[in-house]
Amino acid sequence: MIGTERQREILEYIKTYETISVQQIVKKFYVSEATARRDLNVLEKSGLIRRVFGGATLVVGSDRQVPLFVREREDEREKSNIGARAATLVRDGQILFIDGSSTAQFLLPYLSKFKDLIIITNGLKIAQELGDMHIKVYSTGGLLMENSSVLTGADAERFVDAFNADICFLSCKGLSEDGKLTDTSYSETELRKHFLANAHTRVMLITKNKLGKKYIHTLCNAKDVDYIVMDEDTPLVRVGE
Repeated sequence: MIGTERQREILEYIKTYETISVQQIVKKFYVSEATARRDLNVLEKSGLIRRVFGGATLVVGSDRQVPLFVREREDEREKSNIGARAATLVRDGQILFIDGSSTAQFLLPYLSKFKDLIIITNGLKIAQELGDMHIKVYSTGGLLMENSSVLTGADAERFVDAFNADICFLSCKGLSEDGKLTDTSYSETELRKHFLANAHTRVMLITKNKLGKKYIHTLCNAKDVDYIVMDEDTPLVRVGE
């Protein structure tokens, strides 16, 4: 398990460049070489990176992700506030797409007050929690991704295409300064594109630590969604208004 905020930031840094040196970490995070090496050792034990001579490289294969149990513990208060704000867009009787992200998971407690919802999700944990709440839920099926408890692939995409949703709630890893919403996972990004294409209202849930970051796979541009929901004390407005 990743133990410190700095280690999580180092992991994000490695994801951006795929391979980095100890000296890059020293300069970027103002730490000693010994501290940088200890942080890399922790990340390697988590199975997220591989140590190489003088540095580290990202583990590749199967769109390897930070384990869900780690992401669930990050920014809990902020994600809960985002979930509460996003829930104000929901109405009784709607059909919702909810992706399997840890941020979207914090929307669920605020859905219990609504009647006759139908929810389609690729998140196994989200589907289980919704079932326990007695909300009608469909799982997309598809290929189970390691560490993430989410389903992706062609089968999941075809399943999503069979529905027309009122709202989709999604998240991703970065919102860049030029307005691109991006992620490290190709298969999750492709499935999210199907969520977007089959929903009337498109809502992105973004924590502040994702601002100004850009990753390898582009989901869409900020102008392509209707709302970007953040933990801010500002009115909830449509993008562009």
